[in-house]
Amino acid sequence: MREDALKYFRCPKCGRETLSIAISEKEHIKTHIICEKCHQTFPIKNNIPRFVSVDNYAESFGYQWNIHAKTQLDSYTGTSISHDRLFQVTGWPENMEGQMILEAGSGAGRFTEILLGTGATIFSFDYSIAVDANWENNGESQNLNLFQGDIYNIPLKKGKFDKVMCLGVIQHTPDPKKAFNSLAEQVCPNGELVVDVYTRSAISLLQWKYIFRPITKHMNKEHLYKIISTIVPAMLPVAIFMRHIAGKVGARLMPIVEYSHLGLPYEINKQWAILDTFDMYSPAHDYPQSISTVRKWFSEIGFHEVTVEYGLNGVIAKGRRPLSVSSDSLE
Repeated sequence: MREDALKYFRCPKCGRETLSIAISEKEHIKTHIICEKCHQTFPIKNNIPRFVSVDNYAESFGYQWNIHAKTQLDSYTGTSISHDRLFQVTGWPENMEGQMILEAGSGAGRFTEILLGTGATIFSFDYSIAVDANWENNGESQNLNLFQGDIYNIPLKKGKFDKVMCLGVIQHTPDPKKAFNSLAEQVCPNGELVVDVYTRSAISLLQWKYIFRPITKHMNKEHLYKIISTIVPAMLPVAIFMRHIAGKVGARLMPIVEYSHLGLPYEINKQWAILDTFDMYSPAHDYPQSISTVRKWFSEIGFHEVTVEYGLNGVIAKGRRPLSVSSDSLE
């Protein structure tokens, strides 16, 4: 995090905006952020401010993203998969110089990498230690401010961001609506909020993961990963064949995921399959939402120019904060 970005932060404990940075006299490195009001301190480790404890419900995500730190980066796969998904979902331009963007739930930084290329100033965070993988991938970028934080209590001044984005995350929080409302508070007047969330429907709830998750979500993450990384390579050729002969329906007959339809080389497809199969079975929380529920979320906070529709990864929703909106509606 750049020192000049501190002016956008607030203390997540007392809410005050009186923060300073402590610097070690010996090593001359930043060691803590300190609230001058309540005297709470927040460590800076690996150049990343940490506003939450390491042990939390997102532990499995930190585990998977530090193993698969580069798996889904366009710069690693040689594809434009992450680029295309981001701009198709958001509808944003590719040049956003001068704008402030908040990315919630960054993982290893597959979308961070793309956002940084727009020239905007990026504030990006994750609840898990996946931020370490993101730093390894994108930490050299001068327009990145990366931190570890809680989506329910984002340590930033409210209403400062032109654009707020959260893809593939809020269904994995204990209370998706609360997460959504917290993100909405970060949007500046006339700014945009974009989220996506798994779809809740009778068909979607018949997926393999909802059969096995009552067991797998309680398993030791290292043990579960070892099982999945053994099973997926064995099942992958069959899964590819099933998709080839029966399309999406055929692919859903298998208890793993795979992405041959995206044109990935076999070895990279295998990495994605292991990563996303683990991502299906390991999270502590998985709460898909109906399209009507997400539409209601936007209505309740008074956003306008709202679009809510089905996309490849579930429900995609966008809305704009009015120039004037009651603060009560965002709480």
